[in-house]
Amino acid sequence: MQKSIVKMILIVISVVAAVGCADLSHQIPQGEESVQESSYRPRQLQDLAGTWEYEDKTGANIIMLNDEGKGPYEWEGGWFETQELKEGVWKGIWLQAGNDREGGFELKWSDDSPVARGRWWYTRIGKDHNPLEPGGTFTMQPTSSLRISVK
Repeated sequence: MQKSIVKMILIVISVVAAVGCADLSHQIPQGEESVQESSYRPRQLQDLAGTWEYEDKTGANIIMLNDEGKGPYEWEGGWFETQELKEGVWKGIWLQAGNDREGGFELKWSDDSPVARGRWWYTRIGKDHNPLEPGGTFTMQPTSSLRISVK
């Protein structure tokens, strides 16, 4: 009986030792903080250049952005303009000539996802510069990271 207990303890010690010898190179030395940023999170305006998919409750649109984070979209002759990209937060304005509206937006990235989530709002509808329309929520993601489903 005692031999089986000793044998069991040795097995447990072996397992703990094996787990303890695993690669720890990814761990952070004490006193240092991890500054790991999402590989999907754009850090500069130039990182926004390309084709993006905008999606809200009404559907999806494609937005083509230049290296300043500005560009057109088809819905109502729209224009999307980045004003700030800082620490994972993307802010700007949008304009729609077709229905005479404009507003602002703010998006945020979280975790390690290519999808930025945020909200948009109106700053003007026609001649009304203080509209009560609430706006809504939306997502943006680069089209190169979209999944293609084969049917």
